[in-house]
Amino acid sequence: MKNGEPGRRFTDITGELIEIGPELWRVLPASGAVVTIEAAAVVAARPIPPKPTPFSEILELERLLAATWPAPESAELGGWVLRYADGFSRRANSVLALTAPPGGLEAALEAVEAWYDERGARPLVALPGGVAKRLSEELAARGWEAEAETAVMVKPLGAIAYEGEAVIADAPGEALLDQVGQGRPAIAAQVFGSGPGRGYAEIWRGGELAARGRGAIAGDLVAITSIGTLPAFRRQGLGTEILRALEAWGYADGARRAALQVETDNEAAIAMYGRLGYAERYRYCYRGR
Repeated sequence: MKNGEPGRRFTDITGELIEIGPELWRVLPASGAVVTIEAAAVVAARPIPPKPTPFSEILELERLLAATWPAPESAELGGWVLRYADGFSRRANSVLALTAPPGGLEAALEAVEAWYDERGARPLVALPGGVAKRLSEELAARGWEAEAETAVMVKPLGAIAYEGEAVIADAPGEALLDQVGQGRPAIAAQVFGSGPGRGYAEIWRGGELAARGRGAIAGDLVAITSIGTLPAFRRQGLGTEILRALEAWGYADGARRAALQVETDNEAAIAMYGRLGYAERYRYCYRGR
């Protein structure tokens, strides 16, 4: 990159290229502070393979994200957490397996199967990134099938001035629960929670809940979920506005990072979130009996 002064040397910036435009480029270095560069100053660019996300970061994010999506019923099994929410979402109806199981894998799986069988539910294990690679391979060898590969995307937050039409409440409204409750609005309300650290963004048009989303804070992280727009109101930027409103709300409530979880077959959403400053940190999937 040219620094604009004659006789001066070029400088390098290394990081995630999160936005490229005709006038400005935006790069997210490892430091977490986004750097904006004039496009005219760029002399050359080359791709560098990303460094693997440290296990410590994956474990931290998984624990924070789990805290923002608590199942109504859970049980600990050593370093594993068994979660049940009457079928509302995979996350709240799966085992979060972050460490080696106590007593060996066979004993742990027997306990998992018995626990979910008692509830008439299918045993399902969430397997985050490289942390659970060996466990994923062992479950695959036992015939447990993989499903719902998901990318965890994170963005550093700065002070945001939001002045749009989204309104944020600290409890989910009936219309929002009807849209996202998967036929179980009462269970969804328990998982979502209300009060401090919970925000529900809504945009109403013509008496309908046109767009909505949820934010939940754990530590310095705001997890943004359940963003959606009714078909009649799509392609109007309402989903992005909901996202911006929840980012601003999260920052004002102490969050300095925002996280999204997007299934990897939704390439359009992943590309859109990338343009909005989110970078993928790792992926996880589920394996079910």
